[in-house]
Amino acid sequence: MAQDRQTSSATRPCSTGRRSRIGRSLAATALSGVIVVSGLVGGQGSAAAAPDTVSEAKSNLDAISAQTAKIQDSYTKAQAQLDTTSKKLATANKDLTAQRAKVSSMRSTLSSLAVNDYQSGGVSLTAQLVTSGDSAQFLSKLATVQNVSDRTKSQFLAFQTQQGLLQTLEKQAAADRATIKSNRDAQAKLLKQSQAKQDEANQILDRLTAQEKERLAQEQAAAAAANLARAAAQTSRSNSRPAAPSTSASSTPRKASSSSSTGSSASGRAATAIAFAMSKVGGPYVMGGTGPTAYDCSGLMQAAWASAGVSLPRTSEEQFNAGTPVSTGSLQPGDLVFYYGVPPSHVAMYIGNGQIVHAANPSAGIKTSPVGEMPIAGARRVG
Repeated sequence: MAQDRQTSSATRPCSTGRRSRIGRSLAATALSGVIVVSGLVGGQGSAAAAPDTVSEAKSNLDAISAQTAKIQDSYTKAQAQLDTTSKKLATANKDLTAQRAKVSSMRSTLSSLAVNDYQSGGVSLTAQLVTSGDSAQFLSKLATVQNVSDRTKSQFLAFQTQQGLLQTLEKQAAADRATIKSNRDAQAKLLKQSQAKQDEANQILDRLTAQEKERLAQEQAAAAAANLARAAAQTSRSNSRPAAPSTSASSTPRKASSSSSTGSSASGRAATAIAFAMSKVGGPYVMGGTGPTAYDCSGLMQAAWASAGVSLPRTSEEQFNAGTPVSTGSLQPGDLVFYYGVPPSHVAMYIGNGQIVHAANPSAGIKTSPVGEMPIAGARRVG
């Protein structure tokens, strides 16, 4: 019995160890299965959560487009200020030339008067009185000397005034030159930023397949229709009218798409402005461009309406305050349409049939597009 107890006692740990090893083996197997299942589920989750390439590309392109418009608008404002300051400097330089000649002439006159005064005053009045046998003649000479002295003093005061004006003009010209340099430096920086945005957009497009580019075009068309519907709804609400139930470009408000072809319903000055803008389609976009061959967005609008005898300010922000506001649902050919918030950073011209003509950007140039291609900020009638 003692031996049996010893045997039992000796074998029990071995049995326990074997069960422990089996348990660990089963646990490891189960854990491995969990890891495999977890990996499969995680893999499926990652695949499901992977961003859609086309939608991501569209989102990035939209952001780049908005950023580029702001950069280009800043460039246009800098160019407008540069043009204004350059004209001021040209005028200041002309004024400076004339003022310098005037001051130089006055200086010569004063020098001559000073010499004459010195010569006439070289002999004391007492000596002249003693040597003069005629008191009346002496008094006459005294009056003449006094008149000359008064005239000299008056001319000297005038000289001081003109000298001060010359200094003011010189300071203004120096300030204008500093402003011009600042504007040119800012433009150079903005030009680099714009080019970087173009390169970024091109890289996104280059990564897309032909099929993905086709899907991108479809999504952009749908977004354009949504932009137009959203803008129409906003203007309808602001005018206390029901929002137009528009979901696509073909169902835009009647007046905004009434013409059967671009510009066909335009007449008078609007027709002239549209004809000018359309004649530039295919031409280049140049930042700060005002023609006659290359334009930026507001430069094209300004030139187009100038051809019809209507004067517009230079920038899209200034043009947004020209004319009278128009609801998106009441667009007529020739109306200016503004984009990317208030103040806007892009402007185009509505030409009918749900289309606009605009100087888009340096890569696309001057072209026609759906009116809702970009987020609409508002519209103005200027003709």
